[in-house]
Amino acid sequence: MKRRVWLILIVLFGAGALLMWRPFIDRDEQLRPERDVAVKPDFTAQGLITQVFNENGQLAHRINSTEMAHFSQLGLTELTTPVYIVYPDEQGATWEVRAEHGSFYDDQTLVLEKNVTITSLTGDDYIEQITTSYLVVNMVSETMTTEQPVTIKGTNFIVRGNGMIADLYAEKLELYRHVETIYNRRD
Repeated sequence: MKRRVWLILIVLFGAGALLMWRPFIDRDEQLRPERDVAVKPDFTAQGLITQVFNENGQLAHRINSTEMAHFSQLGLTELTTPVYIVYPDEQGATWEVRAEHGSFYDDQTLVLEKNVTITSLTGDDYIEQITTSYLVVNMVSETMTTEQPVTIKGTNFIVRGNGMIADLYAEKLELYRHVETIYNRRD
């Protein structure tokens, strides 16, 4: 008789443990995020040109890209070899920004990466070219920022620093940390 009681108790204990354990497995499976879900673009394009106009109807910015992929769920457009051109007034383009890769977000932020080059298009600016590896362009505030090393080249000088903020409409540039300046004397 004792054996039967012990056997029944062991079976009941095992069944109870199994019932207690089973719901936790289901809950863990429900909480576990889906794995290996590839996000696919909603659409892709080649030779993309996006133009942004100011409140007076004048061209303010233009973004060219050889290829793009738009992800509406992420609010993101991936750009290959983007070119961002600034038009501060009716006189035409003043600055061109090139990179190998870019990401344009719905909040009007353009992030440029790999070999970022900002070039003056007027030919008479004190600063001719700025290079860095990473740049964030806020199209709402019309500023460009980076925390990465920056090289600024002019007619007779080279300035190196770490980080900068630039307002290319107001033509103001500030280095966060100056590293060195090299002056070339032309005779």
